[in-house]
Amino acid sequence: MNDAIRGPEVLLEAEGLTKHFLVRQGAFGSAQGIVQAVDNVTFRIHRGEALGLVGESGCGKSTIAKLITCLHRPTAGRIRLGGQTISELSEEQLRPIRSRVQMVFQDPYSSLNPRMTAGEIVGEPLREHGRGSSAERRKSVAALFRQVGLRPELATNYPDAFSGGQRQRIGIARALALEPELIVADEPVSALDVSVQAQVINLMARLRAETGVAYLFVSHDLAVVEHISDRVAVMYLGQLVEIASKRDLFSAPRHPYTEMLMQSVPSMDRRRKPRRLAVGEVPSPLNPPSGCRYRTRCPIAEPRCSRTVRPCNASGRNILPPAMFGRVRMTLDYG
Repeated sequence: MNDAIRGPEVLLEAEGLTKHFLVRQGAFGSAQGIVQAVDNVTFRIHRGEALGLVGESGCGKSTIAKLITCLHRPTAGRIRLGGQTISELSEEQLRPIRSRVQMVFQDPYSSLNPRMTAGEIVGEPLREHGRGSSAERRKSVAALFRQVGLRPELATNYPDAFSGGQRQRIGIARALALEPELIVADEPVSALDVSVQAQVINLMARLRAETGVAYLFVSHDLAVVEHISDRVAVMYLGQLVEIASKRDLFSAPRHPYTEMLMQSVPSMDRRRKPRRLAVGEVPSPLNPPSGCRYRTRCPIAEPRCSRTVRPCNASGRNILPPAMFGRVRMTLDYG
């Protein structure tokens, strides 16, 4: 897969990213198998870009988020940040890198320490990385609170005094404290009410415009991803099946799985064509299907799909020349 198309500078590159987990029976039991959580995934994020990552639960989205932030180490493949390979660095070597890549977590309740005030939570990255004096950090925390739409005087309150949306704003302020180049947002609004989701998404879009920070935005909600992303990558059972500009992917999905995801979104449009849903259950990542991993559920699967990954669109028609077989579509949109 290759997206080396002229455009903005590449900030992060994941090449052949693979993460397998050994499954054991009991605490000291023998190995029972290997979960192929992420398998040979390659993508790039450019400076200032928002890349959405979508797929069903268990497809490997959160594992990729933890690999990019070096909370997990890859089984194979590499991650480059600004041209530097970071996936092989020690914890000590990673310390200055962590200020460049920050994370916003899914649960705004469990991701905040209940024994720390909101100001202490937001200021903790500054203290840990030795940024400024105590007085300077307090000023920075107040500025961060204003930046995410919270009153600075609330910094003395504890997390249980805030609503879910306010807690997620605190989490975003904490992620912004070190002025990162990339924020990995793992389902940042899934635990919030719909009206609050819109507020947080609009906040993240505004902060991106103001600071130039790039996002890897992980979500199962296509409407949210469409609103905030420039490009969208679609995952199924540990692999990328399609990656394209938001405009191309939502107007003309080319992979049957992408089309199934689009059709699964509720709609009041009676002119909408009949839904063609996947059949059966998602296979186990302990023993994924050969060839195209989606073939066991695909309504247009053919016998050859069990032997090789063929490029196809929703009608089953080949869309790429033979030299590109086995690769996902890659188009960019910087408009």
